Amino acid sequence: MFGFAGLAGFAGLEACGRRKSPRYLGFALIANHDGRSIAFIDLSRFQLLKEIPLDVAPDWIFASGSRALVVSAASESVAVLDLDRVAVAGRIHAAGVPQSACLSHGVVWIAVRDPHALIAVDLASGVRRAHIPLPARPGSIDVTGGQAAISFPDARTVGRVNVTTGKLAVSQPLAAAPGLVRFRPDGKTLFVANNSACALTVLDALSLNFMVDLPLAVAPEHICFNSDGGQMFVTGAGMDAVAIVSPYQTEVSETILAGSAPGSMAATSAGPQYLFISNPTSGDVTVVNLDTRKVVAQIPVGQRPGTIALTPDNEYALVLNEQSGDVAVIRLITIRNANLSSRHWRTAPLFTMIPVGLKPVSAAIIPRLT
Repeated sequence: MFGFAGLAGFAGLEACGRRKSPRYLGFALIANHDGRSIAFIDLSRFQLLKEIPLDVAPDWIFASGSRALVVSAASESVAVLDLDRVAVAGRIHAAGVPQSACLSHGVVWIAVRDPHALIAVDLASGVRRAHIPLPARPGSIDVTGGQAAISFPDARTVGRVNVTTGKLAVSQPLAAAPGLVRFRPDGKTLFVANNSACALTVLDALSLNFMVDLPLAVAPEHICFNSDGGQMFVTGAGMDAVAIVSPYQTEVSETILAGSAPGSMAATSAGPQYLFISNPTSGDVTVVNLDTRKVVAQIPVGQRPGTIALTPDNEYALVLNEQSGDVAVIRLITIRNANLSSRHWRTAPLFTMIPVGLKPVSAAIIPRLT
């Protein structure tokens, strides 16, 4: 069986001498929830190399170097993948049911319930580093600068945990059950989703004191920042639109129509900047030029597109189609070179489609090891 390094070498040899366009020299790991597997894709050829079977349904995957962590809510566990052997190397009991997870500075943070706790697993070693008890059932989590923000929907509060001391530093009662929590990129402000009121509650990140409520045209079910953190994008129920928030001015700057029931998003970080938005019900992706804030493409991709992952070189967008079980690949140069005056700009073609498994829900992209 080829190891991670072996697969990399093999892929390089196959691609050498016949590549007609730039490829990203790396791999994508796709977590297939219903297929109970991880699809291993060579992005230099956009080809499925191997499917790693699991005995659990994966919900989130995080990867770096030759290690990946796969979090499963149903099995209350974290599977450790050794990418050198392209196999499961071990398993960590989560000591609760994972509710949300995020990656910060090489550590995967997981909020679990029953019992309620925040746990930390080092991505490089696959070793659990912390277990912090929580006072109520956790919801969403975000971590930055040694601090974790956690929503507690049942208690209608949001809390800040000092991850160094392992203590709940402060909590703040809210008027409604909180949804997503997201720190501003500088860590000084916290945004808390109020889905029932279609609003964002803005708090001081240190004290959690109330600053302002931002009314929106949509429920804040999905949140995405651009590369410098100066724009925040919000989608959710209520309107076929994306709300653009200026997080440093704490104001809603614009709301633009964008597809049908828009959901998950991803923003490019270099060159002409674009926002990619999944439209699960219509099976396409809306592309917004962030300089002009205009829709520049509406691309059919598959059945129930969800998570969107961008390659670090900002050349390809990978769209996970949960119902059709494949990954649609959009080449960004197609968008950049589009003639916006053309009546046919909405028919931008896909670069390729890659079958991966049943219900792909999460992706991690890693560079090829050299």
